[in-house]
Amino acid sequence: MRIATARFVRQSRRRCFSLLLSLALSLLAACGSSSPLGTPGIDPSREVDDALLPSEAQLRGWQTEIDAFNGGFRPAGSVHEIAYAQRLAAQLKEMGVPEVSLEPYTVSRWSAKTARLELLGNGESEAVPLVSYIPFSGNTGAEGLEGSLLYLPGLAAVDLSDVLIRLLDSGAVTGGLTGLLRNLGELLGDTGSGLSSILAAISSLDLRGKIVVYDLPRLTIPIGVLSSLALHVTDDAGTMGFTTPFSRPFLDMVVAQVVTTALKAAGAAGAVGIIDYPKEAAQGSYYPFFARFLPAAPTVYLDRDVGRALKQRLAGRPLSPLKAQLTLDALEEEVEAYNVVARLPGVSPLEIVLSSHTDGTNSIEDNGTAAILGMMRYYTRVPPAQRPRSLRVVFSGGHFGGGGLGQYLEAHHDELQARVLAAVEIEHVGAREWLEVAPGVMALTGLNEPQVIVSPLGAVFERESALLSSQMDRSIVLPPVLPFGEGQAYRNEAGLPMIQYITGPVYLLNFGIPKVTSEYTDYALMHRQVRAFIRLVTNLAAEPAGRLRPGLSES
Repeated sequence: MRIATARFVRQSRRRCFSLLLSLALSLLAACGSSSPLGTPGIDPSREVDDALLPSEAQLRGWQTEIDAFNGGFRPAGSVHEIAYAQRLAAQLKEMGVPEVSLEPYTVSRWSAKTARLELLGNGESEAVPLVSYIPFSGNTGAEGLEGSLLYLPGLAAVDLSDVLIRLLDSGAVTGGLTGLLRNLGELLGDTGSGLSSILAAISSLDLRGKIVVYDLPRLTIPIGVLSSLALHVTDDAGTMGFTTPFSRPFLDMVVAQVVTTALKAAGAAGAVGIIDYPKEAAQGSYYPFFARFLPAAPTVYLDRDVGRALKQRLAGRPLSPLKAQLTLDALEEEVEAYNVVARLPGVSPLEIVLSSHTDGTNSIEDNGTAAILGMMRYYTRVPPAQRPRSLRVVFSGGHFGGGGLGQYLEAHHDELQARVLAAVEIEHVGAREWLEVAPGVMALTGLNEPQVIVSPLGAVFERESALLSSQMDRSIVLPPVLPFGEGQAYRNEAGLPMIQYITGPVYLLNFGIPKVTSEYTDYALMHRQVRAFIRLVTNLAAEPAGRLRPGLSES
């Protein structure tokens, strides 16, 4: 099934949101056409030469190599991220890319030296198995902190179905992270929102000096929230119905930050979050994006089963609080790391940017670098006369620490404005869907993870994004209304047209899961996707400059 929907003006979008709240199945008919989108004709000279493509084995090798850097766990500014950036630069040079550089930038490095939770009593201590912690959430020092454990009930039952809809309706999420944080703050003060219910639960108890145990709420939305906004949907297998639930940890991390910030404001000394997944999926959960900007209480995580056992122990001691020591001892410093920047000249000095990031939790976060290595291998083998545009590669660093890409865009603003026709950001390629298929049982579903393509508005970009989607089942083309992906900085900070490809599987933000590389990545799918990305870039490069960036001349 392929669906193309009309672009929304603000008023019609608000009408759609009110229908979404009631999950009205008539929404798609109300908001757009269900007629198939015709595939545009392609000039045969633009077709991909399959003989020049990297092999599936080469793509697997480039991704597998990421695990050589601390098992794939490369926090922002870490020695492992820096070493991986240096390796990427060397690989581009080995392919024959003539202009490759490592450009320094400053980033916040936060690395946990010790994360521990111990129950205290009768002069003894008992370690509680952790699955992770919230980076940037605080630093107890090596001595840790002591306090009474207090369970905060009710958070898992909070209805958060309105949160994404209200954020969309505000229109300000198009402002990226800054807009998202601002609107989260507004929702906290809105008594009708699910987030305000979290605040109410927190304010109902005296949390001062306590180590608060809570269930991390999960944000589940119907796929229809996205498909109703879509410029195009490819769902050949019919697995993304309007009411199909979509729940992923990358959505939950927004709520996690709201909770820990509210706990800090309420005077909590620390927090213990219980992730609503079995250990296999909770292990190594790493949600770094918001604690850098908002105050937070030092927080560690338990999986569902360990959390349930701890809650039972607390419930059995209503009159004698259980004491604990929480230690989150971290190294915090500003360090110098590197963006990898490369340029492959074409017939024209005007450029298409290919971009991904170098820090991450595992080999799929981010294997966009591996996909782009494959693309650059292809383009270095194409005769120069068949490269109508130059290609600029930006492997930005430190997206977990608020670093590389923003600083690169600021430093190169004038150059980018004069040369760049469009940017293509590629993240999390070849992802297989891995879900809790039965209570406590995680398994591959046999499907690929739903894919999001964010397209600029405009005939050429919408056409090419739809063509890209048509080559990838379970994909949705969205207008730029949600802050998906690192590539939004090209749009929000540099004002450049940007196509973003991204997925968000359950295991995306987890370190210490080797199966991400060996089982959860579909390398045959990745190979097809790389071919589709090459076709996208080749088609964009053949367009007149003014059709991609009005006012930018060919000279």
